This record gives sequence, structure tokens and C-alpha cells, in this order.
Amino acid sequence: MVGFWSPILGFMLYVAKIIADQPPNAVCQDTGREKFGWALIGHDYKSSTAENFGQCFFDCTLDEQCQSATFLWNTKECKLKKETKKSRPMDMKENPAATYMENPFRAKKGSKASIPGSSCKDILASGDSQGNGGYWIDPTDSGNPFPVYCDMNTDRGGWLLISRFIMETLNSSNDSSTESDSYRAILPAYTSNNQYLLRSGFNQLKQDMGFTQIRFYCFKNATGRAFHIMTNEDTNGTNVVNFFTTSDNIPVACGSFTRLPDDNSSLAVNCDKWGQPTKNRWGHASKLTNDRLFLRPLTWSLTRFYRLKGGSRYQCDDKTFPLSVGDIWQVFVR
Repeated sequence: MVGFWSPILGFMLYVAKIIADQPPNAVCQDTGREKFGWALIGHDYKSSTAENFGQCFFDCTLDEQCQSATFLWNTKECKLKKETKKSRPMDMKENPAATYMENPFRAKKGSKASIPGSSCKDILASGDSQGNGGYWIDPTDSGNPFPVYCDMNTDRGGWLLISRFIMETLNSSNDSSTESDSYRAILPAYTSNNQYLLRSGFNQLKQDMGFTQIRFYCFKNATGRAFHIMTNEDTNGTNVVNFFTTSDNIPVACGSFTRLPDDNSSLAVNCDKWGQPTKNRWGHASKLTNDRLFLRPLTWSLTRFYRLKGGSRYQCDDKTFPLSVGDIWQVFVR
């Protein structure tokens, strides 16, 4: 074991010696991971005194939470950070008496409970995406992270899975369901069917995480069609997000969403027929319930639906087609 670590420790000490010898007036130099004359403002989780930046850097490399370090030459203060210049570029500020350096051995954000992201989008922006799969997040930096599923590929990635149903067996439609106003109770159960985050919890997630888009996906083998849209990042799209979180004003459908490349549904190209009783609208005027995101988020009356809950649940661009193994519904936010 000693033989394994010796080259690594030797390299770290060598780098630390080079950094320690850098003068405090080496202003505004950017060597990739290093920035002399710059500081990352905020995002500290630990502060201590160090003789030089070499010691500060070395302390950072020994702590798996440390994403980067800022050393203040005039006060010999070593600030260990939970973020990097890539994840928080707006917080990089010029400071002639500071040196910033990213930890080359840092663990990827979201890969462990000790290093959560604030969202899937935050993990992606930090350059720490490892593709679709499970990650750890803590939207409020509470110290109580939880696991979630992130889609890091669709439309630039950064999507958080809210709910899903997958026909894994012929009996999957009989799976039990869970409803909750707590996103911390629902989101970690991303491998389970029928986990429904109710409206107040959905709104709390929006406040804590700051999502601005919702994405709906489903595919049914019996029809061979996929319904796949995401709300737009504009006023019309914002009205849709508000409808599912805070507002009972039923938003206009057409012009509020974008079809994704694999969408071949009839629903998506007939948004002028959505709504009940008023057309070209999301939702259903008589279904303004706490589970509206899953009950009837969009309706082409008596013809086609997107639906996870209710008497005729599991509708995907259809009304009555049977379920079969491989059918899938997903709702994401970003």
C-alpha cells in the first residue's frame, strides 16, 4: 500500500512546493486549475491558517469534500470550497492577494452523499456528469442529501426524475402507489412505480431547486408512438410550470412547449384540441387537484390523453389501448 501511495504523495508534495514558491503579486495568471490573483468568493465549508498556498492546497487534496481552495496571502487564510470556478464562474473575483486552485483529486459532485449537488443541472454544469443514473443532491444545502435519478443526455441534460411508471412485468399495473407532499420522500424512490409528488411538494421543490421546465415522456407498444415534450423557457412555458405549482389559471397549450426529436404522437401536433371545456389549454377545468401533474395534465377530450393516475390511468397518446411489458411514463424537471 505504501508503494502505491508514494508516487501520488510525491507528486502532490512537488506541486505544493511549486505553488508555495509563487509570489503573492503573481496577479491574474490562469494556468487551468490555478488562478493567481483570483479568489472564489463564498462556498466555504472550512477555513484555517496555512503557512503558504502549498500547505493549503495539500490540505484540500486530502479532503474528499474539497473541490477547490483559495489562499489569501496577506492573512495566510486557507479557504476550502464546495464549488469550483466552473460550477460558479460568476463568483470568481480578481484579488491580487489571493490564489485559487482546483483540487485535481476531487471526487465528482453528486457521486457521494458527502459531495451533493444542488440539482441535476448543477452537477452537469460543474462538469461532473457521469451519464444517466443515480446522483446525490441537497437543494437547500441542509446537510441531509438524498439520492435521485438524473437524465444527463436528453436536450443537453440536467433533468431530475419526478415520477415514473414502467411495465416491467404483466402485473406492474397492480403495483402500490405512494403520494406525498415531501419531495424528500418521493424522489429517492426513483426505481419504484407510482410515486406521486403532490402539488405543494412540487412547488416546494421549485422554490428550493429553482426548476423552470417540465418534461413529459411516455411510450406505449400497442400504439408504437412516443409522446415527448418539454415546456419552453419563456412566458408561455412559465405559465405551465406555475399551473402545476401555484396557479389555477389554466395556461394556453400551443406555443408553450417544444417537441423532442423522438416524439411521433398525435397529441403533440394537436395542441389546439387540448383542454376541457376550453380548447388550446393544459389540464382539465374540473380536475384542478393536488395531483393534476399526473391525473390529467393534458387532455384531448374523448380521444387521446397523457395520464398516470385516475380511473383510466396509464394513457399515452391513446384512450383505451392495452398495456404491455416495456410501456413507460416519466416526468422530469430542470
